[in-house]
Amino acid sequence: MMRRYVSTDIPEIREFFKEDPHLLIRLEAGLQALDLLYFDIWVARDEQDAVQGVLFRSYGDFYLRLTPQADLQEVSAFLGFMPMLYSLSGEESVMQELLPMLQRVRSTTICTVARQAQPPEPLSFRLIFDKTERTEDFRMVYALLGRAGEDELGRFEDYYFTRRGLQANQNGRTYFLSLDGEAYSAVSTTGEADGMALITDVVTDARYRRQGLGSALLTQLCVDLHAQGLTPYVTYFASQAEHFYQHRGFEPCGQFIYARFDPPGEEEK
Repeated sequence: MMRRYVSTDIPEIREFFKEDPHLLIRLEAGLQALDLLYFDIWVARDEQDAVQGVLFRSYGDFYLRLTPQADLQEVSAFLGFMPMLYSLSGEESVMQELLPMLQRVRSTTICTVARQAQPPEPLSFRLIFDKTERTEDFRMVYALLGRAGEDELGRFEDYYFTRRGLQANQNGRTYFLSLDGEAYSAVSTTGEADGMALITDVVTDARYRRQGLGSALLTQLCVDLHAQGLTPYVTYFASQAEHFYQHRGFEPCGQFIYARFDPPGEEEK
């Protein structure tokens, strides 16, 4: 039976996610920022009380890991009662069985997890960049993400609340380049914990691409993460992104399926 976690579950949950670093980083970030709204964890155990599955959410994004013995019918029924289910990420083999049991599935994408085991060469020049601190800084980066066509960006208030919470708990950061009150390149971490960091939102305004700006900003972030004992991880969708990250020292170390869902009632329109 799926049930909400209690504090005594945490050591087992951490152990359960050790083989999925990108999920473990997101989990740790949420656990360290429990003042954030819409973060929760559910655990499934067998009759011997061994963990068979863990599901957690951060806002409308759900993340799932199951053992081969887990009851997929139970998990699908549980997810069916989640009206705020907008996305679900999980191991490819599990998701291929689970998704046909769920309603409102809009699309699925195979994603890659990659790790940069060795620090990159430092930049040969001094990069002048900013770190998000003021509300206006977050607003500039949010506007850049919108111009770049980031899907499911949501309201600024939600973006600001999440990013501000991560930074306040020192498990997330954003570097950005700006000119005349407008950000034109940015990179963030969405979790920093347990010697790892998960990089996200690597984006450059279309007007400034192919000048090495995003690459320089990413390199600076990775240099800083390695210097602080954090191994950078990244997840990506497309083959073009694979070339970009592999050229910068990221080596694939896993795959998962990312599924998007229609809002409740929209599939009936």
